[in-house]
Amino acid sequence: MKSSTVLASLLFGAFAAAAPVDKRALAYKTEVVTETVVIYTTVYDEDPVPTTLQGLFYEQPQATTTADVQPTSAPAPASSAAPKVEEPASVYTPPVVETPAPAPTPTPAAAPVVEQPKVEAQPTTEQAAAPAPAATSAAPAPAPATGGTTTGETFTNVDITIYDNNGAKGACGTDLYDTDMIVALAQPAWGASTYDVMTGEATNPWCGQKIQIEYEGNSIQATIMDLCPGCAGHDIDLSLAAWKALTGKDEKTRLKASWSKIA
Repeated sequence: MKSSTVLASLLFGAFAAAAPVDKRALAYKTEVVTETVVIYTTVYDEDPVPTTLQGLFYEQPQATTTADVQPTSAPAPASSAAPKVEEPASVYTPPVVETPAPAPTPTPAAAPVVEQPKVEAQPTTEQAAAPAPAATSAAPAPAPATGGTTTGETFTNVDITIYDNNGAKGACGTDLYDTDMIVALAQPAWGASTYDVMTGEATNPWCGQKIQIEYEGNSIQATIMDLCPGCAGHDIDLSLAAWKALTGKDEKTRLKASWSKIA
């Protein structure tokens, strides 16, 4: 429950002043001011005290039963026999054979060093070198080249044989006949067969090389135009016409001769 009290206070004042006698004297005017102040006060009443008791609730506790716990003893562990240990069978151990240490090899004593007497150097006399004797024989011919031509080369004690030509093309690409004055050169001296990639013509340097052949005082000229695969060194194989002109024989055999290139 709340109640408010309003307090009001009035202030009054009155002042009295005597009327001035002198006209030039100061005149005072008094005004009365009334001020009203309103004060509000809030009062909180206490909560009312209940006159009746609140309901009380009572719950009967459940009955508990206790059972006697009998102590139980753990069963004694069964005794187990210790495992039987098998004794290892006896193993035969051969006796150790001691090897006698080798006897030390005696080291031979070093032979004493015998100093040799110094030999005094004997004075030497310079002798003028004798002039070399003039050469009485010509220098040996150079070894023949393989797979090329050299002007002026001479090949001696070579084998000459004969072979048939029936119009087939030789290693230089031309048709060969028995009536042609031609020869075939041995493979080692011939070297590799080469050809022009544009025209297909043979470019081996031996192709078309003219040679002079000598046999027992006879001499002929022929042209190298073929390859002899079965010949060795600088041996040559002659056509029937060249063979007949050089040897005068019709027999096909093997003879010794010499030949050289013509520039």
